[in-house]
Amino acid sequence: MRRVIIFLFLLGSLLSAKEISITTWNLEWFPAGNSKGVATPEVESKRIEDAAAALRDLDSDIIVLQEVRDYEACDALAKAISPAYQVLVCTAFKSGFGGAKGLQQVAILSKYPAQSCWSEDWKTFGKVDPPRGFAFAHINIDGKNIAVYGVHLKSNLIMGGDKFKINQINILKRELASEQVIAHYKMLPKTLGHSFDAVIVAGDFNTNKDQLSFASEKTLQIFEENEFASGFESASPQQRITHPSKGVYPDATFDYIFVRGSKEKILKPSISKYQVSDHLPVTTKSLL
Repeated sequence: MRRVIIFLFLLGSLLSAKEISITTWNLEWFPAGNSKGVATPEVESKRIEDAAAALRDLDSDIIVLQEVRDYEACDALAKAISPAYQVLVCTAFKSGFGGAKGLQQVAILSKYPAQSCWSEDWKTFGKVDPPRGFAFAHINIDGKNIAVYGVHLKSNLIMGGDKFKINQINILKRELASEQVIAHYKMLPKTLGHSFDAVIVAGDFNTNKDQLSFASEKTLQIFEENEFASGFESASPQQRITHPSKGVYPDATFDYIFVRGSKEKILKPSISKYQVSDHLPVTTKSLL
């Protein structure tokens, strides 16, 4: 009898659980397709429609984007995907070069409205100044409170100088940013006045555990130690390539969706082969 009661309880929990899908995608200098952020209207319209067609197929509840130029580009993309989507937040971080607004912003799109949303710059520690910051949205889905963070951590770009030293500084910038996300989500109950059923951190982390150059890095470990899971834990490197080889750069897993607080472990993410960007979109589903 006790086993029957436990079974019915678990069955009831599963039936009442809400499945949500999340996609993260670095769109590579969207929509212009170059680091100057300028292209003809025809080129930009084509990239917007190509990205929209892919995201329409994926049909995720929440979309986290990186390397988008501005709110206008995000809004055009959301409208091109479907009237169901709205831009909850699109950042306006400065690039650090002359104080101008950067061309690699972070955005969160959703089928559900935000209860609250904002963005924050990363804090500087001494001379270590991580670029950009995070986008945040509090979404309520069927009574479930969900915290969503969009991130684009420091790249691995090295332009001259001591390559080892620069690489270590880049690693430190990513680690410091990750620690700030952890500290922020832990303060959410106090900040917003209630607990969260799930916390999602999605984006381009620019690191993995496969390459020797990241051997000392703890960015991903910081999330894992705080009970976040990406679904990539049991996948081989070849099964989780999100940034295909390009020039001197090897195949890599740079894009992750970390989830904390779901009733079940998130499912193994799917990686779609759309040729819109140098990154591939990653989609995962989770029960809340």
